[in-house]
Amino acid sequence: MDRRPTLETRPPVLIDAVVRALIPPACREHVIGDLWERYRSPWQFVLDAAGTIPFVVASQIRRTSTLAGVIIYAFTLLVTLGVGSKRTGAAVAALGGAMLGFVLRDAYKRGISVSVKQVAVDLVFGAGGLIASQAIVALVLPRQLLPLSAYAGGLAAFGLIFLLRLQNPNLGGIPRQAMTHVPATFEALVTEVRLFERMSRRGIRIEACTGVALAGFFIMPLVSAPNWAMRIGWALGSAYALYVAVVVWTHQRPPMPESLEFGAALAHYRGELERRHRIIQTLWRWYMMPMVPGMLLILVGASIEASKRGRPLWPALIFIALMAVLGVAIHLSSQGWARKLRLRIDALGAIAE
Repeated sequence: MDRRPTLETRPPVLIDAVVRALIPPACREHVIGDLWERYRSPWQFVLDAAGTIPFVVASQIRRTSTLAGVIIYAFTLLVTLGVGSKRTGAAVAALGGAMLGFVLRDAYKRGISVSVKQVAVDLVFGAGGLIASQAIVALVLPRQLLPLSAYAGGLAAFGLIFLLRLQNPNLGGIPRQAMTHVPATFEALVTEVRLFERMSRRGIRIEACTGVALAGFFIMPLVSAPNWAMRIGWALGSAYALYVAVVVWTHQRPPMPESLEFGAALAHYRGELERRHRIIQTLWRWYMMPMVPGMLLILVGASIEASKRGRPLWPALIFIALMAVLGVAIHLSSQGWARKLRLRIDALGAIAE
């Protein structure tokens, strides 16, 4: 039975279209149906929508954004914008606008960004949020505007976020039902496997190339470091970047053979997911811990130089705290993805049974 109101009790077309546009697509029809059932007048409809939509958007943000992803993006933007502007308040205002753009983009888009074009559109929304925040700051508190020098750091941050989102789309939330849904046909299974293989190859190449680039970049501060602690720290940092590049490169696997039938293809795919699950669960051990010695030596060396010049040591303590928060965020992100992989493995196992 159709529960929708009759034409006489429907909201005006323009108001209905605006309300629809404000509701995230994933839950639009359900929410519109509830609003239509409660419709009494145009003003009542607008007020009802105004009281409902913020909660719907907040709920969708919880589903499509992860705490770890938000922390990693925010840390990247805060460091680069803060260094460029040398004013924390200005950096925080711009950071807030950019992050709002990213989380709203994730809440309102359909599916996960996996292509270069989709990730580029994600960045357009983040940049739009940053520009909108600067327009508001210009009207309210012009002194907190970002200087032009900060935008160079902002471009670097957006470039890094582009690589992060391209390499690891899972920093955004993936609904549980997407992980437990099983492919109904052999063609659907092959499509999923090929997408998994393509995303894995791209992620490995990005990680390996970034590691090699960082290893070369760290040579510059190594040469100019003022003391041995910093020199050793930067040398360890360069060696760590090369180590990561080599390790992730060895994680590459050959594609699934075309000749496999459904059962064999399913077993092959589950085996690859199990292997990925083990790698992600131990990320803290092989990926995160090896970077600690180099970072500590760099901080010790920087603290020695600061004490020689009579500068305070609290910036080093703040940096240690920020890096600890970032490490926890990466760990939470990896463990969350490991749990989702386990859901996917179990769902595929149900087919085999």
